[in-house]
Amino acid sequence: MGEVWHGAADLVLGARCAGCGRPGLGACAACTAAVRGSPPLLVAGLPDALPVVYAGGAYTGELRRLLLAAKERNGLGLVPLLGERLAAAVAAWALEEGSGLTVVLVPVPTAPAQVIARGVDLTAALARVAARRLRRAGLPVRTWAGLRLCRRPQDQSELGRSGRLANLVGAFTVARALPMGQVVVVDDIVTTGATLREAVRACVADGRLPAAGATVAATARTGTRRGAR
Repeated sequence: MGEVWHGAADLVLGARCAGCGRPGLGACAACTAAVRGSPPLLVAGLPDALPVVYAGGAYTGELRRLLLAAKERNGLGLVPLLGERLAAAVAAWALEEGSGLTVVLVPVPTAPAQVIARGVDLTAALARVAARRLRRAGLPVRTWAGLRLCRRPQDQSELGRSGRLANLVGAFTVARALPMGQVVVVDDIVTTGATLREAVRACVADGRLPAAGATVAATARTGTRRGAR
C-alpha cells in the first residue's frame, strides 16, 4: 500500500526522494536502508570540555542529504528516520557507558525564527522520536527541553572552529531545574562541537555535568571513528 501511495503522490505532486531524487515521498527504500545501515560513531577531535559524544552516522551521502532536507526544505516527514539515528547514537553510548539510570535527553535550543520558519523545533522533535524508540527497546529515557537561548549568537555558517566556539559562549541558559538522571545533550549534527559545548556549560552552571552528547550525524572534520573508546 505504501508503494502505491508513493507512486500516486509522485504522479499528482511530483514528489521526489530527498536523498536521491527518485519518485516518492520523504526517503525511498534504498536511501532508508542506507541510512539505517550506517553504524554509530564515537566522535573524536572535539573540545576537551565535552564529555564523550556519539553520532548516528557520518555526515555524508544519504544521511547528509536527508538531514539537509529536514533542516532546509521543511522535510518533517524525515524526522522519524533521522530520530532513529539519534536513538542509535544514544544506544551506542548506553551500551558502553550507561549506568542503568534514567537517561534525560536535552536538545540544544533552536532560535525562535528557525522554529517559525520550519514549523517545528527540529532538534526537540528528533529527541522525542529517539526517546520513544529507546523506551520501546527497554531503556528508561525521557526528554527535557529546558535549555533556552539567552542571547542571539552570530550565524555560525561562516565562522571557523575558534570563531564558533567563541560565538556561542554564554548563549544558553537553563530555564528550569534539570530532572534527575544521566543527562545527554543532543543535536542534529556536530561539526566543531561548539553548540554541544555551550549546552554542557549551561547544564554545569545549573549544577549538572552531562554524561554524554549525541547527534544524528558528525562531519568529517571532527575525526569520527567507529567503535567504543
